[in-house]
Amino acid sequence: MRQFPVILIPPEVQRIAQSKPVAPKLSIALPSLPPTQQPTPIQIQEAIALSFGLIFVVAIVTTFAKELGIMLLIVGTVALVVRIRYQFLTYKKRYQSHQNTLQNYFKKLESYSREEVEYEQKLAIAHAPERVIEFRHQQFQKFFAKIPPIENAIALAKSNSPDRDQSAIYDFGVTLQQNLSGTIYQGVKLYIPSVNQDWLPTLTYIDPVLNVHIAIEIIGDSESAANLMQKDLADRFLVDSGWIMIKFSQKQILQSSAACCKEFAKLLDRLSLDQSVLSNFDAIPDLVPAKTN
Repeated sequence: MRQFPVILIPPEVQRIAQSKPVAPKLSIALPSLPPTQQPTPIQIQEAIALSFGLIFVVAIVTTFAKELGIMLLIVGTVALVVRIRYQFLTYKKRYQSHQNTLQNYFKKLESYSREEVEYEQKLAIAHAPERVIEFRHQQFQKFFAKIPPIENAIALAKSNSPDRDQSAIYDFGVTLQQNLSGTIYQGVKLYIPSVNQDWLPTLTYIDPVLNVHIAIEIIGDSESAANLMQKDLADRFLVDSGWIMIKFSQKQILQSSAACCKEFAKLLDRLSLDQSVLSNFDAIPDLVPAKTN
C-alpha cells in the first residue's frame, strides 16, 4: 500500500531550503546588575549581630575561665567600636563608590541598548525575505550545477492518441507550464546504472536559472511490485544525483489535475525555489492523498 503524492528531496536541498544568511553578532554583553542596596553610615544589623555574637562567645568562655571571658569582652568591644567607627569614617567614600558603580552600569546599559537596536536592524536586513531567498538561490545554483544538461528532452506536445490518460497528463502539463517560469519537458531519458536500464519520467520540469530538475511521475494502479521496486532503486540514484521527484497516482491526475498542480506549486514554495506560483492556485482545494496497492 502506497500513499500519493510521494515527494523525494535530496537532503542538501532540504538543508538549503531552511538556511538563512549568517546573522550578525551582538558585540557587547548585557552588563551585570550592580548591588542595589545603598551604603549607610553604620551597618546597624551587622553591629547588632556582632554584639550578640560577642555576648554569646563571652558567656561560654566565662563559664570555664572568668578572667579570659572579661578580656575577650574588652577586646571584642574595642574591635566592635573600631569597626563601627571605620564604617562611619568611610561612609562618604563608600557612598561615592556606589554612585560611581551605578552611573557606570547605566552608561554600559545605554551602550548595550544602542548596540542591541543596531543589531536588530542588521538582523532584520540580513534576514529580510528577499535576502533569504537570494541567499538560498545562490546555494541552489551551486548545488544543482552538478546536474548535467538534458539533451534528449522535447517540449510538451499534445498526443494524437485519443487515450484518456495521455490527454489528462497533457492537460496537467499544460496547466503547470502556464504558471511556471521553467519548462515542462517530456521524453527525458537517463541511464540508471543501479537497475541497468533507461529511466523515463512522465514529465520533467527544468528551471533554467537554478538548473532545478524535478521529475514528475504518474503511477498507475496496475503497476507490479517488481516494477515499483525497480523504480525505487532508480529514485535513490536520481535523488543522490540532485534530482527532486514528485509522484502522483493515475487516479489523482484523472480526477484532480488542478489540485495536483497546486501540490507541485506547494513543493516549489516550500523549498523556496519559486514562491510566485502558489498564489495562482488559491481557489483550488488541496490534493486529497490517495492510496494504491
